[in-house]
Amino acid sequence: MVVNPTYPSAVTPKKVEDTVLLNVRISKSGVVHDMNLVSGPPILAAAAIKAVKRWKYKPAYWVTGPPSERQTFLSVTLMKGAAPKVEEIALGVSSCIPAPTRVRISQAIMANRLLSRVEPVYPPEAYTEHIAGVVIVHVVIDKNGGVLNVDYVSGPLAQVPAAIEAVKQWKYQPYLLNGEAIEVESTVEISFTL
Repeated sequence: MVVNPTYPSAVTPKKVEDTVLLNVRISKSGVVHDMNLVSGPPILAAAAIKAVKRWKYKPAYWVTGPPSERQTFLSVTLMKGAAPKVEEIALGVSSCIPAPTRVRISQAIMANRLLSRVEPVYPPEAYTEHIAGVVIVHVVIDKNGGVLNVDYVSGPLAQVPAAIEAVKQWKYQPYLLNGEAIEVESTVEISFTL
């Protein structure tokens, strides 16, 4: 089942058409359950994502067994006043669109891929001053699942060094795109409670 995206009426196009490239994960039952924007204008991407989230695919059967989850790229070309053109880009087939070197994955999905977690040490000065809260950090995870980089986003400054030091030691299951490990960007929340 395909629901066509609608070109947003508030957008005055500079060009006649624009293309949005999405990385889509489809469950065993054919439901789109994860999607990332690879490229394209954000305002048009929102329309494409809203439509694709409602799509339903026939389960993908392999010659050797039952249906399985699959990952694909969708090129959605939106044209003002016309039906969109949707093309599935076969994985492993060369095209004019380069494969991404890093993808952004939601915090919830990456939490399920966490293999080992080091708990932060509550800073003594923050404890004595009764400073509590949630520290949010942006992380880059390398192809092997190790944390490559951690940057502060928000939260109590007293706990930031402890949160960053702990998260740097976390280990994730490598994220695969087209069967190959790829770097991931995500966020992590660390709660400090008294």
